[in-house]
Amino acid sequence: MKYYVYGYTNTGSRDKNEDAVLVGKEVVSEGFREAVLDAPFITAVCDGVGSEKSGETASQFCLRLLGEAGCPAEADFGAVLTDIHVKIRKAASRSHSAENMQTALCALAVDEEGRGLCVNVGSSSLYRFVNGTITQISAERDTGKQTSAQGQEDAADDAGQVCLGVIGSDGDAPQIDLIPLENDFGAEPDDMVIITSDGISDYVSSSEFEVGLSMDLPISEKLAALAKLALLNGSTDNLSIIGIKPFIDFEELSALTRHDAVGETVNVIEMLEEQSASHAEEEKDELSDILTIDLGDIIGKSKPVPEPEQHHDIVSREDIELETHDLFMQAQASLSRLSSLIPPNKKKGD
Repeated sequence: MKYYVYGYTNTGSRDKNEDAVLVGKEVVSEGFREAVLDAPFITAVCDGVGSEKSGETASQFCLRLLGEAGCPAEADFGAVLTDIHVKIRKAASRSHSAENMQTALCALAVDEEGRGLCVNVGSSSLYRFVNGTITQISAERDTGKQTSAQGQEDAADDAGQVCLGVIGSDGDAPQIDLIPLENDFGAEPDDMVIITSDGISDYVSSSEFEVGLSMDLPISEKLAALAKLALLNGSTDNLSIIGIKPFIDFEELSALTRHDAVGETVNVIEMLEEQSASHAEEEKDELSDILTIDLGDIIGKSKPVPEPEQHHDIVSREDIELETHDLFMQAQASLSRLSSLIPPNKKKGD
């Protein structure tokens, strides 16, 4: 089994990008990367916060350290992430420009046996898309974002922001969730894992995810369409998303990555509207069929067709008398014929 990985990140509605993605061993802070990987591997999204450029520094630094650590065993992930947390805190203490740098992290690690493990620290999300249905695997967590100087969150500016339980947070150890995938990754032909920052997951519903991921498009187009949908739905954050798809052979890989499917950016909202219209038309057709059947039954009941009754001729008295007379005449004629065949009787004494 091999794995196709596509990662995408951009500034979204912000002036700078504090997100970053890890694809293979490469840390990407703008644009996209794709790779074909063998197990074991780890791929991740980081959503950085902090003053000035410390948010983007934290996300990139975290992913670089994670890439260098590789894909440790499940028991070692806590130690690896705790070590990264300590290194980010030390870097923040040595540089004024990196002061208060923190980052959320969401990752998928796949070991040599193909077993998948969701690694989550903070507010990013990991989903599994199988048989047209999406399920969130990462735990929902409120990171308690608050502005230390103002006591409230400013969605437009992360300056002075403190998040609870994330990597690099001051005074709080990171809250690390390690969640194994329940079934073998890639056992189903359309099995795919999606990782997103909250700039996408907070603005795209499950039904929108399902419609977008079900489109007959290359994975790159699907993920770009979902990122654009988050913006159209009002996202005020950076946008990052990764798709991981197991495949068996390069014929399947070619189908996953073909770029001849579309000539323009896909609008998932339009796809949803078309799907809703299609479903409404299907429901209308089904209702018409039901009504037609009911009307047919009603029409049949209003005009019952009686079963044919046995035919009985009604005979009048005159018919009976005529028939009796005919029978009498026939009997008399038969007696006359019989009499002619008998020789006449001799006189007595002859």
